[in-house]
Amino acid sequence: MKRIINAVTIALSVMLIAACGRPLVPINERERENYEKIIAGQIIECVYGLDANGSCLKEGEDGIWR
Repeated sequence: MKRIINAVTIALSVMLIAACGRPLVPINERERENYEKIIAGQIIECVYGLDANGSCLKEGEDGIWR
């Protein structure tokens, strides 16, 4: 019985560590630069504004995906 409890505890611990790890989301270099500027409290200069990912919008874009 004690072995089963230990095995379940170890299995749950491994699952918790795997679930709480850092997600692997690819971020392009421009978005990373803008994110680091925002975190540092700097202002990002974008003529047409920022989208939700931190990229500068181009002329005519509104940042809404259709």
